[in-house]
Amino acid sequence: MAATSSLFLRPFVMRQPTLSPLRARFNTTAAAGGASDPRDPAFYKFWTTVQTRWSDNDQYGHVNNSVYYHYFDSIVNTYLIANCSLRPPHTFPRGLVVTSHAAYHRPASFPETLHLGLAVEKIGTSSVAYRVGVFSVAENNVKVCCVSGGYTHVFVAEDGRPVKALPDEMRLGLESVRAITAKL
Repeated sequence: MAATSSLFLRPFVMRQPTLSPLRARFNTTAAAGGASDPRDPAFYKFWTTVQTRWSDNDQYGHVNNSVYYHYFDSIVNTYLIANCSLRPPHTFPRGLVVTSHAAYHRPASFPETLHLGLAVEKIGTSSVAYRVGVFSVAENNVKVCCVSGGYTHVFVAEDGRPVKALPDEMRLGLESVRAITAKL
């Protein structure tokens, strides 16, 4: 009889994951309702839906990772147009994406309708950090997080330089979906 590997005989011990400083930063935010986990729908203040398309699926039958960034861009710009007087391509300042991130929690696939949530994590002089959650609806009508992530815009003037300050109307619109950031 062949000897079995000791790998299969060792008990499996679940270790607490350690977070990089960047990931830890994103896990320390709390929305004004008390929700602190970006995988919790209560974290988000603005919502819209998107219907997945057949072409969103990759060869494995789920929405391709890159498509989620299209969803992020869609909800952010939908909000900016509706609530912050953004009128592309004619208005300034314009937001340029300088960082982005995503954490994948569960797959989604065509023909699901996904629910996109938006919160603003930080508003700077010329920049805004957004948090986006992409949710599907489970059989019990509960929103389940597929992806959480976001990106940072730096707003620039016509000459391409960062603005000295965001316009008041834009800042006011962004403040209405702002999450409260907790420092640990």
